[in-house]
Amino acid sequence: MLAGVLTVLRIIGIVLLWILAIILAILLLILLVPIRYRLDANVPEMEFEEGFDTDKISCSAKITWLLHFISATIAYPDNKEFTVKILGIKILPKSEKEDDDKARGEKKRKKKEKTDDESSEEAGNNLETKSPSSQNDVTDAEQAENPDIVPEEKQDLEQDKEKVSESDNIDIGYEDEEEKTPIEIVLQIVERVQNFLTTPLNVFENIRYTTSRLYDKIRMIKTTLENDIFKRAFELVKRKLIRLLKMIAPDKARVDLKLGLGDPADTAEVMALYGAFYPVIFRKVSFEPDFDRKVIYADAHFKGHITVATVLYCVGVCYFNKDVKKVIRRFKKILNS
Repeated sequence: MLAGVLTVLRIIGIVLLWILAIILAILLLILLVPIRYRLDANVPEMEFEEGFDTDKISCSAKITWLLHFISATIAYPDNKEFTVKILGIKILPKSEKEDDDKARGEKKRKKKEKTDDESSEEAGNNLETKSPSSQNDVTDAEQAENPDIVPEEKQDLEQDKEKVSESDNIDIGYEDEEEKTPIEIVLQIVERVQNFLTTPLNVFENIRYTTSRLYDKIRMIKTTLENDIFKRAFELVKRKLIRLLKMIAPDKARVDLKLGLGDPADTAEVMALYGAFYPVIFRKVSFEPDFDRKVIYADAHFKGHITVATVLYCVGVCYFNKDVKKVIRRFKKILNS
C-alpha cells in the first residue's frame, strides 16, 4: 500500500517537474529569443509636374519570432490586412469561409427571433380583440341593471375637468404668491447692484490666487530640477533609453534616394544637409541629386531585432530605482498641490 502511494507521488512529482521545466523554457524563449522585423518601401521615379501617384508606392512590414514559428505581415497595396501565422497556418484574419458561416448563423438567429416576435404579437392581438367585447358586455349589463352608472368616457371627462379646475386654482395661488411688496423689490435691486460691484473684486482675487499657485509650482519644479536626486535619476533614465534606442534601431539599413526640387538652390540645400550627416550614414544612405527636374525616387530596406529581456531590464531598473521613485512622487505632489 505504501509503495503504491509513493509511486503515485513520484509520478505526480515528475509530471510537475516537467510542467515547470516547459514553462521555464517557454519564458526563456520569450525573453531571450529576439523578435526580428523587416521594413521595405519603394517609391518609383516620379516627376512632380506629372502628379504624385500614391497608388504606385509600395511598402511592407514583416515580424518573425523563433525561426518563423510566429510570423506577421502587412503590405500596401497588395495585402492591407494584418496577417498572423503560426507554423505557416494563418490565424488572423479569419478565412472567408468562417466569416460566411458566422454570417449564416447570425441570419438564422435573427430570423428565428423575428418569427418568435411575430407569434407573440399575434397571440397578444388575439387577446386584445377578445377583451374589449367582454368588457363592453359587462358594462352594458351593468348599465341595464343600474341606469345611474356613468360610462367611463363621461367619468374621464369629469376627471379631466376637475384636474383643470385644480390646476387653475393652483396657478392663481402661485400668481398671488409671486406678487411682491415694494420693500422686497428695493432689496432685490440693492442685492443685484452689490453683486455687480463685488464681481470684479472676486475675479481679481481669483486671478491673484491662481498666479500665486502657478508661481509656487514653478519654484518647486525649479528646486526639484536642481536637486542631486533628479540629476542621478535623469542620468539613469537617459542611459537606459539610449540603450533601448540602440537595440531597437535597425541592424541593417539601405536607402537609395534620388531627389530634385526643380530649383538648384533648394536641391543644393538638401545635399548640404546630407553632407552634414554623411560621416554617420554614408554606408546606409546614398543620395543622388537632380538639379534639372522635380523628381523623386526612393528604395529603402531595414532589418532589426527587439529583445524582450532587454526591454524589461531597462524598464525594471528605471522603475525600481529609488531616485526615480522619489522624483515621480515629487512631481505628483507638485501637480496635486
